[in-house]
Amino acid sequence: MNPDPKRIIDEVMQLQPSIRAFIAEVLLDTLDFEDNFLVSSAWQVEIQRRCAAIDTGTARLVDNESAFRSLRDSLV
Repeated sequence: MNPDPKRIIDEVMQLQPSIRAFIAEVLLDTLDFEDNFLVSSAWQVEIQRRCAAIDTGTARLVDNESAFRSLRDSLV
C-alpha cells in the first residue's frame, strides 16, 4: 500500500473539527518522543477540559489566520 499523504489530508480536512481534533490527538499519541514531557496536574486538567470541549462541540474553534488577524487588530 502506498498512501498519498496529500489525499489523506484533503479528505480529513473535510471532517468536522471535533473529529479532526480526535484524529490529531490519536496521531500525536503515536509519535515516539525521546524525552517524556512533564506536565503539571493543573495543565493536565486544563488539557482534558479543552479536549472535552472540542469533543462535545462546545469549544469555539478559530483558524490560525483569524486568530492572528484578531491579535494584530487588538495591538493597533
